[in-house]
Amino acid sequence: MKNLTEGNLFKNLVIYSYPIIIGDLLQATFNSIDAIWVGRLIGADALAAISAVGPLMFLIIALIIGIAIATVIMVGQAYGKKDFELLKKILVNSYMVIFVMCLAISVLAVAFSSQLLGLLHTPEAIKNDARIFLVIIFSGLIFMFSFNWFSGVLRGMGDSRTPFILQIISVVLNIILAPVLITGAGLFHGLGIAGSALATVISQSAVTLFAFIYMARKDHMLNVLKWDFKPDFSIMKKMFTMGAPVSVQLVINALSGVIIVSFVNIFGPNIIAGFGLGMRVDQYSFMPAMSLGEAVSAMVAQHLGAGKKEKIPEILRNSILFSLAISLLFYLAVNFLPGRIAAIFTTDPKVWEAVKWYWRIDSPTYFAFAILFAFQGVIRGSGDTVPLTIIAFITLIVFRAGMTFTLVKFTGLHQLGIWVAMAISAYIGALLSWLYYRTGKWIDKYDPAAYKSQETAGL
Repeated sequence: MKNLTEGNLFKNLVIYSYPIIIGDLLQATFNSIDAIWVGRLIGADALAAISAVGPLMFLIIALIIGIAIATVIMVGQAYGKKDFELLKKILVNSYMVIFVMCLAISVLAVAFSSQLLGLLHTPEAIKNDARIFLVIIFSGLIFMFSFNWFSGVLRGMGDSRTPFILQIISVVLNIILAPVLITGAGLFHGLGIAGSALATVISQSAVTLFAFIYMARKDHMLNVLKWDFKPDFSIMKKMFTMGAPVSVQLVINALSGVIIVSFVNIFGPNIIAGFGLGMRVDQYSFMPAMSLGEAVSAMVAQHLGAGKKEKIPEILRNSILFSLAISLLFYLAVNFLPGRIAAIFTTDPKVWEAVKWYWRIDSPTYFAFAILFAFQGVIRGSGDTVPLTIIAFITLIVFRAGMTFTLVKFTGLHQLGIWVAMAISAYIGALLSWLYYRTGKWIDKYDPAAYKSQETAGL
């Protein structure tokens, strides 16, 4: 575990964030591996199928992510204050909540998978493959979130290296399993797109089991078998108060993605596959910015807990410069080497053409997200999550979805109108985040006495 409030801030940011950045890039690689194997071993329609369900999967998962993010913030603030009794109660109650929510969402998503895909206007040619992929992935949702919970808790306590190692194990397992399960590799009948989904679930299940065993041996606070599973409703209340706006924000984000996909689906499998391919490569730019945002949230939470809020502007400045530098590298790559990058995923020239135009219009958003995630990381680290939800609604529903509808329906831009709306709305989001940061209201939201465990409060 590491105290992020001591020493050189830029050095702390780099040392703490690089495992998160590389780990999240590995997660993007994890997702891209599925696309590469599916696109090359099965075909463009199968690639379109997994692309079509991506935003829908994120929409459903977003309901839980808010609690996970609230856990990181609360762990960071408690760790910064050195209140280890409160920290243990946060761990127990957060995992109980996430476990129950995962089970409920998995059952509902599997039961209504066909209806959900119908709402997206998923083409009949890819609908069955999309449903198979979605059902298998959600059957293993509890393993995904158990692993993410461990990673978030450790990051809140200043340890970003262990989650990074676990992500490497997960990616390596997926690389090995995916082609074997898709094709059978001469050992058994290939499972096709179901094999891709199963490779993801099996690799995440294995690394989650390893994480439980490793963490139990490393730190007694993380030994699930020794926990006192006693609900503490004051902690749960704070968790939902802080996490619900984050979930709503992510649901808005995902809902916007679902709306975008419903418009993309109008233009057929080649455009769907090109969009999905472009989004998967975009992850490699967005992930470092998001990872730095996570690092900023953890650092801000610890600094507030330790009473060192004067250091926050320097944390923000370092994060923005670091993130912009990384974004520039990816911007140059997709604009100067679009054909070579697309060829990694598919040999279909129609998909290549679709993704080339997507990147030409969309890639400037890399810089917008570098700025947006840095400002939002600071604001979220203070526990002020409601304004970010409002910003997300204005950016993604009012502007992105509204502009997409207008440009597709009332201009001759066709699918290019979708890419234009996505690009403009990203900069609107960055501008609104900066404006709220400038008000300084977020700093007043942190109250060190805002939540206590029931025992601490004398209940």
